[in-house]
Amino acid sequence: MACQLNISHKYKSSNFDSRKKKITFIIIHYTETNTFKKALDLLTNKIRKVSCHYLINTDGKIFNLVNISDRAWHAGESKWMKSADINSRSIGIELVNSGEKKIKQFKKKQINNLILLIKFLKTKFRICNSKILGHSDIAPLRKIDPGIYFPWERLYKQSIGLWAKDRDDKSKLTKNEYKELIGNLKKIGYCYLDNKIFKKNKFVINAFHRHHIPKMTNENPNRSTLFKSRDLIKLKKN
Repeated sequence: MACQLNISHKYKSSNFDSRKKKITFIIIHYTETNTFKKALDLLTNKIRKVSCHYLINTDGKIFNLVNISDRAWHAGESKWMKSADINSRSIGIELVNSGEKKIKQFKKKQINNLILLIKFLKTKFRICNSKILGHSDIAPLRKIDPGIYFPWERLYKQSIGLWAKDRDDKSKLTKNEYKELIGNLKKIGYCYLDNKIFKKNKFVINAFHRHHIPKMTNENPNRSTLFKSRDLIKLKKN
């Protein structure tokens, strides 16, 4: 499968080092900047030491800042399942967007080209849907991007990532149901969970909500959360 996108190599970041692992993840971010220039300045700044492989502007133009063969510095301290050093294992894609707190929707052309790029990368590197994630999924204690306005359901309709329909039930969870939810989140891939530290779990549950039930972001889990976790586990097995 050839990539039909026009990818620019006009700008490069020196913030990278050598990969130590095989590519098995795609991680999606937003830049939390108002403009492409500010995003580019951030991702090429030698002092800040952050970068990504691809930067997608609001007009859909794609820029390759770090070669795929190299380890870009986009994920930071992060984990998924039993995998650490996500930077070595992943391709990082940043979308120019001012962020969830600014209530900023992603542009249609931007998402259209993101879908085309991911389809190409997914096929080239044989990346499974369960490992196409947001920054908040792999670093839930400190990150919220790509945020509640990122169209995960739209990507799933293009065979990218995992998604299950909502089953609304506002009933509170029993203690056993809460324990099941924590176990299910671990099975899905979420880390940093602790049966004894509820505050830490709350951040992880919120990351799950942010990705899979955005309308429940910053709310306590209920049976809708539990049902969604069960359905995603079934999808992951297929």
